[in-house]
Amino acid sequence: MMKRINLISFSFAVALLLGFVSCKNTSKGEQTRDEQVAEFRAELTSADTTAMLNICDAAMEQLKQKNIDQVLASLFEYNDSTKELLPLSDKLRNRYQRIFQRFPVLEYELQYYSFMLEGCNDVKYQVTFATAEQMGSDQPATTMYMFNPVRVNGEWKLCVKNAGDEFDSEQN
Repeated sequence: MMKRINLISFSFAVALLLGFVSCKNTSKGEQTRDEQVAEFRAELTSADTTAMLNICDAAMEQLKQKNIDQVLASLFEYNDSTKELLPLSDKLRNRYQRIFQRFPVLEYELQYYSFMLEGCNDVKYQVTFATAEQMGSDQPATTMYMFNPVRVNGEWKLCVKNAGDEFDSEQN
């Protein structure tokens, strides 16, 4: 009988300890990715959506007007570990300059946008860079441009989306 009481007491103590540990692991600093995304999305307002889409659309309009240098000057890299915006490196600036020149924006259409985290969001455009006539076909030539607008200190900034960056896998 005494062994049974000790076993029950021990089991209760272990369960209580695990309960404390599991509560500690779900603290704000230890949230799961899904919890962080849900919390970030819950904080957003329609003004955030408008501001974020405005900076992306403005960049696309500037590209359509062939103001590539102006767009490049407005683009940043985002360092997720330090939560800071960095100007584009010369290498990255040159890379995007070549892309924007090789695939000029004749027309564009917003495909989707997705909010995930302060420093990880998607805005994807379909870009027509050559007309059907230029291509000698019945379809224009298109590609996709994707930006990563980030919110730093409550302000939206336009960042580049790199191949290694996360994107919203629920979107096409």
